[in-house]
Amino acid sequence: MSPRVWFITGCSTGFGRELVLQALKRGDKVIATARNVSKLADLEAEGAKILPLDVTADLGSLKQSAATAYAVYDRIDILVNNAGYLCSGSIEETSPEETYSQFNANVFGLLNINRAFLPYLRAQKSGVIANFSSIGAWTGPAGVGIYCASKWAVAGISEAMSSELAEFGIRTISIEPGFFRSKLLDGGNRSVIQNYIADYDGAAARKGMQMLEALDQKQPGDIAKGCKVIIDVLTQCSTAAGKDIPIRLALGADSYELIRAKCQETITLLDGWKDISTPTNHDDVAGNL
Repeated sequence: MSPRVWFITGCSTGFGRELVLQALKRGDKVIATARNVSKLADLEAEGAKILPLDVTADLGSLKQSAATAYAVYDRIDILVNNAGYLCSGSIEETSPEETYSQFNANVFGLLNINRAFLPYLRAQKSGVIANFSSIGAWTGPAGVGIYCASKWAVAGISEAMSSELAEFGIRTISIEPGFFRSKLLDGGNRSVIQNYIADYDGAAARKGMQMLEALDQKQPGDIAKGCKVIIDVLTQCSTAAGKDIPIRLALGADSYELIRAKCQETITLLDGWKDISTPTNHDDVAGNL
């Protein structure tokens, strides 16, 4: 099989960086991106092509970047939308500007990257799009609600894209990691609200923020092991040989356990309220859903 071509956003740290290194070791070709390409010098030395990219740029600029990237190898096989950051704070404390910035990086940027590359993937009638969501797409913990909302959006977008793009030979997956020992929780990738409200001191939201701080570099997930799983799944080889690319990938034992519990909790909630919530059809509609 000829080497696959990867385009990965957010490669200066964490999952993005490790995915580049592991894909290269497997003999694939990689275009690695970051806002500051000086942080990618070692990846370039390993064989990656590097490209400056700010996912929050306007769509016209991102289309130019997509054209530049596509011209490198005349194809893109796997597009990984990994760039993003975490905004912590209660919903009330998070300003409209901070909320927009969170969605601009995690959601709007991802949307525009996909819009920029999809014409090429549709033309070649193949490709895999991996959108990084999170364990947070299944829950709304206190103190990190805006971040989780952005990841819920990514998961929903990914499901819609999966249905819309399958007929073009393009597969879409929402990758939903649990807590991995990346730099997501450190000061460089986690912003804290500026509109501080003292009433939240000692309350659930502040405790949630403090939990994230305490968890930094104590997360159970191993980035290298997680990236091996991701590459196996996206390339359908090794541990994922013979399997279809799933619409969602719960990455990590904590992600699996939380999502499974959430599904069971949701079924219990639905069943508990079914008799009250479902008799709402017009009388001429047979039965209830």
